[in-house]
Amino acid sequence: MTTNLRRPRLWHLPPIGVGTPDVESADSYLGRLAQAHGVPRQTLHKFINGHGPAIYQNLRGQPPRLDVPSQQAAAYMRRVADLVGHPEVETLGLSWLADRLRAQHVFRSDRAWCPACLAEMPAGPGLHMPLIWGLASVTHCARHGVRLRTACPACGAKGSIRRVGAIDGASCASCGGTLVAGDGEAAEPMSEVEAAVLAQMGLLVSVVASQAVGSESPSFGEIVTTLHRRGHHVKACEMARRMGISKGTVSTLMSGRTQPGIDLLLRLSTAYAVQLPDLLLRRPGDREWLKRAARHHPVVWPARARPRVDWAASQRVLELEMVSEAALPVAQVAKRLQIDPRHLMTQRPECAAVLSERYQMRIKQERKREGERVLAMVQALDEWPSQRAVARDIGVARTSRGFRGAWQ
Repeated sequence: MTTNLRRPRLWHLPPIGVGTPDVESADSYLGRLAQAHGVPRQTLHKFINGHGPAIYQNLRGQPPRLDVPSQQAAAYMRRVADLVGHPEVETLGLSWLADRLRAQHVFRSDRAWCPACLAEMPAGPGLHMPLIWGLASVTHCARHGVRLRTACPACGAKGSIRRVGAIDGASCASCGGTLVAGDGEAAEPMSEVEAAVLAQMGLLVSVVASQAVGSESPSFGEIVTTLHRRGHHVKACEMARRMGISKGTVSTLMSGRTQPGIDLLLRLSTAYAVQLPDLLLRRPGDREWLKRAARHHPVVWPARARPRVDWAASQRVLELEMVSEAALPVAQVAKRLQIDPRHLMTQRPECAAVLSERYQMRIKQERKREGERVLAMVQALDEWPSQRAVARDIGVARTSRGFRGAWQ
């Protein structure tokens, strides 16, 4: 790394696969850049942070998630592109989709890979992770038709998606076993929906972010109106049937009261055979908007399966929570049961009332014990220089309720 005070620079490392469905992710590029400099990724982040925008001057720990559609990721990659002197670095990831869709459920929490692709990649700096592998809706490799792996075949260990770019060879970080495909690795057939989603996400990641500058973000109602003009005669009930969602969800999206997520956009683009980037971009003066056919025929999605709560098993969990010493709030108990807290309070109001009462009693007892401990510590002191010094000596916050009660 060059620390020239006039213009700091990093190694001129070109990204891989820009403008294609195999473009590498931003996290993978940052890992390759750190490997090219021979420094840990955290050291490289500190250098970028020290020469970055003002909003990152006090940033500590890991850099922001670089592939997600957010303004922070866009600002970070813009600075990296300036330091390496390669403008195409700014186009890595999906940060250009900020404020166009909800960022939830776009990327995986654990990294995934194609074992056949890892076997073909060269070891060392040439090993990269395509962006499309990190997308939660993609299940297969477009080149080999192999289902993506998410765990080591030897030990079953999983890796965080934030460690994708830091891989040193195609081996497991836990057991050292190989992650590449064996001789008997066979392709698994994709369903009609999985093939259509793979084609749509390939179109999305191949869009260069510089082409999206100045484009508009059409509303869902405008999209429906355009589809109607194309001859589809779209109605809310018919659209709900094709997308496999409820009619109320379609009406809510058409009214503009909520922003669609990636799942709804995929369902719409595959159901009407339109390109997914066209649902997010409308370039000025483009008269062929939503008229370019995608690489598949229309797909009718299966209806969403509503999760059913096993109240017989849940009742046993609730009874254990109501007599447990560590009383938890209703929200945490509902999270353990994988249900909505409002649903729990509606279906089991008596259990929710008991849980809330026990949790409030637990908080009161903890505050009382804290106050008694603080009072005993304060009374044992010979001199009281200041409240701040006393709070620092006994290891509590000066504004805590127990400390204030003991001090009075």
